[in-house]
Amino acid sequence: MKLYHNQRQYSRSKVSIAATLTPQGGEPYGVQVADLSMGGMFIHSDKVLEPGTECQISMLLGHFKHELPIIADAVVVRVFKDGIALKFKSIQLESIASMQHVIVDHADDPDQVELEFSSHGGWIFSPE
Repeated sequence: MKLYHNQRQYSRSKVSIAATLTPQGGEPYGVQVADLSMGGMFIHSDKVLEPGTECQISMLLGHFKHELPIIADAVVVRVFKDGIALKFKSIQLESIASMQHVIVDHADDPDQVELEFSSHGGWIFSPE
């Protein structure tokens, strides 16, 4: 069994959000977002993707017919028995405020998350 060292730079917020994952060159399919941070997310998925696979994730928040889509481009960084860890590459500009709101609302330490946002200029991810 391989153990992973926690290399996270950002606080994780436990969530339960339905989403659609579209691997590059593949068909979209449903997944469940289990945790979310400024740098990425962990999703429960029945399908296995190889590390390095680029994809797009789309989450719908809100009520029927009033959904607020959060759309991000990501890359698979780790694969586990019960899901996939994704690192954000970019997030659509109109999705950033909604993403931040979800992360803060579900954070164990909202003040720490707010500090992380402010120390990174409000961006959810750090462009490379």
